[in-house]
Amino acid sequence: MKFRTIFFEILNTLAYIQNFENEVAKLLVSELNLKTNIDELANKIKEEWSNRYNTLITKGTYRSIRQLAREVVSSIVKQYSLSLSPQELDYFGNAISSIIVELAELYEDVLQAIDQLEKSNIQMYILTNLDNDIVKKILLKYNLLRYFKGVISSDLTGVGKPATKIFQAALTRAKTTKTNSLLVSGLVEDIVGAKLFGIKIAYIDRLGKKPTVEPDFIISKLSELISIIS
Repeated sequence: MKFRTIFFEILNTLAYIQNFENEVAKLLVSELNLKTNIDELANKIKEEWSNRYNTLITKGTYRSIRQLAREVVSSIVKQYSLSLSPQELDYFGNAISSIIVELAELYEDVLQAIDQLEKSNIQMYILTNLDNDIVKKILLKYNLLRYFKGVISSDLTGVGKPATKIFQAALTRAKTTKTNSLLVSGLVEDIVGAKLFGIKIAYIDRLGKKPTVEPDFIISKLSELISIIS
């Protein structure tokens, strides 16, 4: 099977983020003078973020990481009898976006694999629920943006994975077809989206999570893509 286009998720695929909730908790404590334990607040943020994200993607209404951040912060601070203005929520949305960029670290197999794929004349795009500018900043941070022909993101398409509309937007942007395209992702929910849309997916097992839906390919490192595309 010959693929001409690869769409990459970035989270748990090309990059990982550690201690996110703790850093957001530190930000809220510092800026709002919250009287609480950092670990306790981090756990609340993790639960709130996860619940809201899962609800949004289940409904197919996911839009923007900044909007999600604003909603999470608004909900969390209400638990401490605080209410923030729209301008304050915008500030925290932007600040949390910056935290994501700062914490993002590449997996060690990424640079070599992406370079090999480019030499194989594969056109590569990012397809993600992260905001467009966040993704580009992460790629620029590691001098990777030049390898990708574009970023298809939820904030620009107005819908997020696993909704099929964002996959169609990706094919349209890349001027390609389902048959010639492969999605590469370490997110279990992307398997569902790929199956619904009818595009092949290579699931990279970064976290040791066994998917409930069977992907077309399972890989442990990105270098294995070379044999799949050829």
